Amino acid sequence: IRRVLLTLRDSLQTAFTAIGLCRNYPRRPSFEPDKFISSSLLASTCPTIADVLDTQRHDPFHGASGPPFPFPNMTIYRLMTWMNSGSHQKSEAEVSRLVKDVIQAEDFNLKDLDGFSVRKNLRALDNNGGKGTVTFPDDWLETDITIEIPTRSKEDSSRSFSIPGFHYRPLVAVIRAAFADIQAGAFHLLPFQRIWKDPLDDHQERVFDELYSSDSWLEAQDNLHRQPQEPGCSLERVIAGLMFFSDATHLATFGTAKAWPLYLYFGNLTKYARSAPKSGACHIVGFFPSVGDLPPVLYVSLTLNL
Repeated sequence: IRRVLLTLRDSLQTAFTAIGLCRNYPRRPSFEPDKFISSSLLASTCPTIADVLDTQRHDPFHGASGPPFPFPNMTIYRLMTWMNSGSHQKSEAEVSRLVKDVIQAEDFNLKDLDGFSVRKNLRALDNNGGKGTVTFPDDWLETDITIEIPTRSKEDSSRSFSIPGFHYRPLVAVIRAAFADIQAGAFHLLPFQRIWKDPLDDHQERVFDELYSSDSWLEAQDNLHRQPQEPGCSLERVIAGLMFFSDATHLATFGTAKAWPLYLYFGNLTKYARSAPKSGACHIVGFFPSVGDLPPVLYVSLTLNL
């Protein structure tokens, strides 16, 4: 007896808007993020975490065990930060800020300024030699990365090098935190085709404007639904679109300290909200070790084999 497998799909196509756009869902979505959002919010930004009113939100070093490296104490740190921030010509407001944020700070100590030198502390920022200790939160991990470096000769095989000092956050924990955040209310969980209809001759064309309206996402969602469900689980199966980005970042307005962070964006969020400066849609998931931080022996070996 020949067996026939039938795949039932509860598709949905929305009505065309005033500008001729509609959505064609291969499967009926259980949640539509734009349904309960007014047009004014869609034109500005997406939901973000409410501001915390405690002082720890405004002072990143609140509760820290010691001064940021390479400063010997918090007094010199505060003074150097004040000198290298704000305008070049200190106004009355800047002087008032010096008194309030530096001199009247609880951890300010005049005795710490004995023998203080601006040049010495600037040199310490630029030439710390990698001797500082960087403290990461508990959910961050450190591992070594093995990379293959091709040799000059085509006949020789590539050589493996282990690069130490890659700090990262496990992606599963980041995904869980993102989908538990208030911003997940603006995530598109199921992909769709966006279609435009010409008002003159009624012919239709595909519109590719978001990651979740691409053919790749539609195909991936279809493949996911073909997979067997987890035993005892009736939850809806959706895809988290991960978008990675990395670039050198200057860490402060003083010195030449920089880092190579690895950023993560979720493609489930519309690009109009994701690209907003204050959207809070960016997640830092890693820090790449720079060439200057590598051991000298490893750096020389990499250079000779390029």
